[in-house]
Amino acid sequence: MKLDHSFEKFANSLPFLFAFVDNDRCYRFVNSSFEAFFGVSLQDIKGKSIGEIVGPQSYAKVSKLHQRVLKGEELHFEDEIRLRDGRRLQLDVRYIPNRDEHTGEVHGFFTLINDITKYAGAAEVLRAVHDVVHRQSQTLSLDRIDKLLRLGCHYLNAQTGIASRIIKDDYIVEYIHTSGEPIAPGTCFNVNTTYCSTVLEAEAVVAIESITDNDDFQSHPCAKELEAESYIGFPIRVNGQTWGTLSFSNPTPRITPFSELEIELVSLVCSAIETVLLNSSKTKRLEQLAYSDFLTGLTNRLYLTERFEDIKARTNTTSNITCLALVDLDHFKKVNDTYGHDVGDLVLQRVARELSGIVRSTDCCSRVGGEEFALLLPDIPRNKSEQLLATVRTVIDRMRITFDDSELSLTVSIGATAVGEDESLSAAYKQADLALYQSKKNGRNQVTWADS
Repeated sequence: MKLDHSFEKFANSLPFLFAFVDNDRCYRFVNSSFEAFFGVSLQDIKGKSIGEIVGPQSYAKVSKLHQRVLKGEELHFEDEIRLRDGRRLQLDVRYIPNRDEHTGEVHGFFTLINDITKYAGAAEVLRAVHDVVHRQSQTLSLDRIDKLLRLGCHYLNAQTGIASRIIKDDYIVEYIHTSGEPIAPGTCFNVNTTYCSTVLEAEAVVAIESITDNDDFQSHPCAKELEAESYIGFPIRVNGQTWGTLSFSNPTPRITPFSELEIELVSLVCSAIETVLLNSSKTKRLEQLAYSDFLTGLTNRLYLTERFEDIKARTNTTSNITCLALVDLDHFKKVNDTYGHDVGDLVLQRVARELSGIVRSTDCCSRVGGEEFALLLPDIPRNKSEQLLATVRTVIDRMRITFDDSELSLTVSIGATAVGEDESLSAAYKQADLALYQSKKNGRNQVTWADS
């Protein structure tokens, strides 16, 4: 009895879970760490089989391992289990056969279990964040942020992860991963009706294990509208400014408070999202610069080329056409020579504004040369494109540009073509250019079609 008492005392002093199982696979002893971890007592499970305690599905996973250890094999492995409260745990497990030193017979086995969830989860977060941040060129920002949200939900065992954009009083769902009721990206709420308003006010992480038990959050409008019983939120900052919030929530309260490690690691996820957003904005800015004409703000020839290929892949409605038109300012060299390049730049900017105001939102208006502009009009009736180009000619003809004490007027010549079904941009451009030449040759200030 003294030996039993000493054994029990020693086992209960161990920092890890310890159990002894007999040859019938029934529990004979568990230490206090085991009792606390699984929420059972030795009195409750002593003499009961492992299958009775963990359930048939979980037992099926380990039954073959028990057969091996009862044959004398020592086993060491890692395993993930899911508890009844929904928590996923990563365990380091060791099975040691209780072998008779004289006969060699096995009389049950010892189980030693370490909960390595925090450390395994931390390693997973670090690996994933490194992968997401350092392989950005291979995937879209949406994919990267979705992966980070999925990672956060898995690590925290949360139902929903959201990266929201905050614009004034609007809370806009930009990115979301959820296993619950779906919320469409772009959905907008008043920020004051969300828990994230408290994150913005605090300008720091806000972590609530149980909304119901929290006096400050019980009366929050979000508590009534959304089924969120636990919540953690972080401010997302890009270029030193608050861009939005990152949050993870669950419809059930947490059993344990958010640990410092969990907060630090999810903060790392937030930092990774900030990096993705920052680099994405830089990429968009570079694309904007690559596709834009610096002087007029219109798109350039590179954008026209890519837009043409995009339009070609689509089918025009019924008898509609795709029109490519070149608009060239008449005698523009004389403007530069007479008034200077500053006035010439002013003229180009004014013409760009007028053209932008005439074309449709689906059309492409680009500056492709010094004083030459291109209009790409997809899926448009022939007569409507003729009317639009006539309007361009008339508006520019009536336009007056005043500077200092002078007034300037000018005209444009236009060449247009209906793009053939399999026609390339260079071929269509050549047809429109030939038509433009005819407009110049015939006296300027007119529209000529390639097939006229």
